[in-house]
Amino acid sequence: MAAPWARGARVVIKGRIHGQATNNVLNFATNTVVNDGPNLEVLLLALAQAVLACVIDELLPAITNEWTFEQVTAQAFYPDHSDPVVATPPANTTGTNGATSTSFAATLVNVRTGGGGRRGQGKMFLPPPGEAAMTQSTIIQGALDEVVAFLLCIAGKFVGAGATEDWRYVIYSRTNDNEIGGTFDNSTREVTQMTPNQITAKLGSRKLRVGS
Repeated sequence: MAAPWARGARVVIKGRIHGQATNNVLNFATNTVVNDGPNLEVLLLALAQAVLACVIDELLPAITNEWTFEQVTAQAFYPDHSDPVVATPPANTTGTNGATSTSFAATLVNVRTGGGGRRGQGKMFLPPPGEAAMTQSTIIQGALDEVVAFLLCIAGKFVGAGATEDWRYVIYSRTNDNEIGGTFDNSTREVTQMTPNQITAKLGSRKLRVGS
């Protein structure tokens, strides 16, 4: 699956840690052509539910039980904007790793597309593991393996020719799109690699709604 893209959508994984909201943003594109209305809602809901399943099945064991998983939203933004579609986990769904006394740490994932420059790269900031799974801000291998399992789930559904869903995980450059001659197609690159960083990142480097 590749350009020309029929739709672009933004997915937000929403949660809360120590009362602070966390919004992890991922961008997706699809060749599937649907009309506005119920058919588009079905397509977006399938996207949101597929991401939600990866979070529940693979990500929760990697992150602190202080993080509460609230919902996944999917909203089309290309060629036009849609209402958000929401997929929700069971009530009181949390991470299953140990407790943490801070809310400023995050697990950083570097995202690559094979394209040169910063516009061909992205970052994913995930909730941190519990303190017992970190040594001097370094994530122990077992917890890092759980993060890798989540990334493999995302890759299996949304990356490459073998992806099982109708969407592809992409890096979208709004800067490119806004330039003269810019289009959604030439501003969007498919993700080819996701690599977790074993050193935790600081919340101070994570802005609201940051993501790919």
